[in-house]
Parts: sequence; C-alpha cells; structure tokens
Amino acid sequence: MNVRLLPWAVMALLVLVLAVRFAVTTDVVAVPAGVTGPEAADGPEIRLGPVDVRELHDDGSWNRLDADEAVFGYASRTVSAGGVTVFLGEGSPFAGTTVRAPRAEWDLDGKAIGLPDGCRVAREGGWTGELSAATLDLAVSVLRVPGSARIEGPGVSVQGTNLAWEWLEGKITMESTTSRLSPGKGPGRKG
Repeated sequence: MNVRLLPWAVMALLVLVLAVRFAVTTDVVAVPAGVTGPEAADGPEIRLGPVDVRELHDDGSWNRLDADEAVFGYASRTVSAGGVTVFLGEGSPFAGTTVRAPRAEWDLDGKAIGLPDGCRVAREGGWTGELSAATLDLAVSVLRVPGSARIEGPGVSVQGTNLAWEWLEGKITMESTTSRLSPGKGPGRKG
C-alpha cells in the first residue's frame, strides 16, 4: 500500500465508524437538563423557537398564532406552544380580536386552540376579558370558557361562567352573571 494513501484510509475508517455509531443510536434525542417548554407531543415532533402559524381561509382571512417556543407533533397534527398570542380573523371585516395566553395547544385537524391556563382577550372597541381555561373553536368562530370569566367593555363589567364569545357575530353569552355599569360611560353615551 502506498504511504500517501494511509491518511485517506484512516479518514475513511473514521467516517465509517462514526456513521455506524450514529445509525445505531438515532432513536434517542438528547435534551439538555433544565430545558423547559411546551409539552412533548405523542410520536415524532419538531421543536421550534419563535413560531408564526397561520390558518388561511378561502375568503382571504386568516387566524395566526405567534409563540415564543413550540412543538409540532407530526403524527398528532398539533402545535403545543408557550408564550402565545393569537390574532383572530385577520384580513376580514371582523379582525381585531387578540388572545394572549401562557400556553396553548392548536389541533390543526380539529380547528381548535385549547388554552388550558386561561387567557386574556382584547377586542377593538375597548372590550377585554380575563378568562379561565378556554377553547377557541376556529371552525365556528367561538371562544368558549366553561369556568369563570370576566368581560369589560365601555362602561360595563360582567363576571360569570360558561362564556361563549362569538367574535364573527359580535355576540357574548354567559351564565350566572353579575354586572356593574359605570355612570356616564355606558355604551352609546358620551362623557
């Protein structure tokens, strides 16, 4: 064997050993200790840093989820995310609803976003809400909160349970309500 080919043979052997080693251990993914983030999905997953997920509609409108970090579950077709902001109905006449939550799970097939730790909602026109665990049903444009909810708008504050906020129709329903009207600041009043 030629002495000049010896370094190439050693390099080829090293590459072969490394290839075999990585082929044997590819089913284990090391995650550094102490790393926090969205919960792991069932099956294969893709871990992402900042993410922007959009659901496009035929009428040109879209819903958007921005998150600090996310996990895309390939088999389950879900996006689990932390530090979430959801923009509803962008590009349509009913745009202007923003939902902020510490954590969310978007079921891409079921067209629903679960907000297990509650959320804060803001709507153009001065409407806001502090909500317990909620679900955004994107198929019918409804935010549902089976637990407690507080909604505030121009001159009114309402607390109750079992909220259904239909942002497309601009309709809010709630059970077991208590409300407070602010004098001089009611809807349609000036001052």
